Amino acid sequence: MKKLIPAFLFAFFGALAIVEPAFAQAADQAAAEMPNWGAGIGKGMAAGLAVIGAGIGIGKIGAGACEATARQPEMGGRIFVNMILTAALVEGVALFGVVVGFLMAG
Repeated sequence: MKKLIPAFLFAFFGALAIVEPAFAQAADQAAAEMPNWGAGIGKGMAAGLAVIGAGIGIGKIGAGACEATARQPEMGGRIFVNMILTAALVEGVALFGVVVGFLMAG
């Protein structure tokens, strides 16, 4: 449980940072564009969460493959191929998440 606390804090502060800050503008500066600090922080948080999720998933895939190979050493080759294929698919989804996070947040 203690390992999950930083991830929860990261997600909580990321959600807070995505909210666009409210800047008080004078009447004559209403048309001036204000910087959107929340979008940049949100992009970083989205990319970070996608990478963290992929890292956890690939770690679990590797652990499962090691356990399966330890139980049935004769199937090690097939298990390794399936592990690499699954890890590549997870990595592709993580890359897609990073790209969508950068495109959609601003």
